[in-house]
Amino acid sequence: MTAAHPSVSPSPTVGAIRRRGYLRLGVSTGIRGLSWTDAAGVRRGLDVDTGRAVAAALLGDPGRTEYTEVDPEDRIPALASGVIDLLACNATWTFSREFGAGAAFVLTTCYDEGAILVRRDSGIASADDLDGHTLGMCEGTSSEEALRAWFGPRGLTVRCELYASPASALAAYIDGEVAGYAADGVVVAGERTRLEAPNDHIVLPERVSLEPMGPVVRDDDPQWAKVVRWVLFALIAAEAAGITSHQVREGTAEDFPLVKGQSRLAAMAGLHPRWISAVIGGVGNYGEIYERNLGDASGLCVPRGYNELWLRGGLMYAPPLV
Repeated sequence: MTAAHPSVSPSPTVGAIRRRGYLRLGVSTGIRGLSWTDAAGVRRGLDVDTGRAVAAALLGDPGRTEYTEVDPEDRIPALASGVIDLLACNATWTFSREFGAGAAFVLTTCYDEGAILVRRDSGIASADDLDGHTLGMCEGTSSEEALRAWFGPRGLTVRCELYASPASALAAYIDGEVAGYAADGVVVAGERTRLEAPNDHIVLPERVSLEPMGPVVRDDDPQWAKVVRWVLFALIAAEAAGITSHQVREGTAEDFPLVKGQSRLAAMAGLHPRWISAVIGGVGNYGEIYERNLGDASGLCVPRGYNELWLRGGLMYAPPLV
């Protein structure tokens, strides 16, 4: 393990993770595409892979990650109390969350928008048709405030019914207690697959809010925030450079400048000497992570849109690492 660069203050969080031997990651209670457990008991999802990438960069092994499931209203408190080291739990980056609870968002890993699911035979074809109806959503999220901000100026009245978890909100929608299910777009895409007949339900065309999501750390350890941020930048940079997990595992990525320079970067930040290889070989680049969790390979088929590389018209852009 390399020592931290003399000019860099050591991170208490990094030190604790190394002594413990694993990263404590806060995740959702189960949202397909973001954080869920498959039939074989394997944790999967974009948020899960975010934490695994950080564990790989620090410890050389993405598997050295312990998962703690947290409900939306408990996300920031769990982080602030020190129960977890890193929160990757489909949390939307908002002013109040960052300034109100000692939290610091690190980077946007998924640019999303608020979406609403309704029954195909309901006669509701647009958000305007929801006037006077009730929508179900999970408490502790930003969905309620976002919906009021969207519908209010349009002179429309929509009642928000809050439930303890995404699963209970979806159950209420299935039982007909509410006319629609509202959540972040990727959450809606994942929850729709849990329905008995997904094609009997549609996502309305309007996107009713901006939902930039990303991992969160406590704001009392700026060096830890830097470590997490640059690990995530490395995922984006690797995709832009054309470095894949297959190439790393096959040993054909060694001539890429990003891989060649990894030990120097590791020494500056206190990372595993071969952190780039560990991250990309064990988790994949950003494009691979997105494809298997949210893209066509996942069955959710969520278009990358804003989450595409800047080279292809998206917002994913990494500052230089070499």
